[in-house]
Amino acid sequence: MKIGCALAGGSFMPEVKGGAPERQTAFERLTLGYNQALAMGFDYIEASAGEILALSAGELDALIELRLDGEFAVRYVNSFVRADLKICTADKTLLEQYVYNAVGRIAALGAGVIIFGSGKAREYPASMTHAEGMEKFLDFTKLCARAAGEYGIKIALEPLNRGETNILNSVAEGVRTARELNLPEVVVLADAFHMALEGETAEVVVRNADLISHLHISEAPGRYYPGKNGGEYLIRFARELKKAGFAKDATVECCFDDFTAEGPKALRFIKEEMLWGSN
Repeated sequence: MKIGCALAGGSFMPEVKGGAPERQTAFERLTLGYNQALAMGFDYIEASAGEILALSAGELDALIELRLDGEFAVRYVNSFVRADLKICTADKTLLEQYVYNAVGRIAALGAGVIIFGSGKAREYPASMTHAEGMEKFLDFTKLCARAAGEYGIKIALEPLNRGETNILNSVAEGVRTARELNLPEVVVLADAFHMALEGETAEVVVRNADLISHLHISEAPGRYYPGKNGGEYLIRFARELKKAGFAKDATVECCFDDFTAEGPKALRFIKEEMLWGSN
């Protein structure tokens, strides 16, 4: 199991506090964040699609060069769709252009999995039924899978709690949807924060380990860094997974008030209290 850290800044995620300093470019945030996270002891970074799309063509080329030289790497990319691009109502051509542009950039940086959470982008409007919204969600997922397949990467559906979106709210629902789609490019992310809020346990991850890409870790209800408030749910969650032999990657995705001070605390809690370590 590898332990990674999701970088903040320029993200589509609603939980990012305060944003990143305006004086920094996306290129600077990605490279500085990568170096800082690895210096703390994290094994990898997870970046946001918003940051990668914010790179100029020259910055993207420079980042690709750093990757080829072994000086930069991104393992996963989250927050795939910006909030104002509504997949249930947006023009199909616009969605296709967005997906192929984003997937192409992400693949060029070597990421193997793109996480499709994006609760505001995927929620269906009041004018639609749940069935109609689900049909739009599935159509968009198939589009993402086609694009991902062309680049040899995967799309991970991320179930989000009911406070953040009105579609796909549990890991159980996520894996059922992925199995019904039966596409090799489509997997599922299990986020312990959303699972805790929805009352799910590690059992659903264990039973569907074949479809789980990796994990997101933070403390509910405030998406705190792991261990800030004792992390009882996370400790139980981790021990159940460890007992079952589950050893896929885990990314810390949380609201850091001070990454420099809290990042090492989060990693220490994961290794010492959750009993997970790199291997």
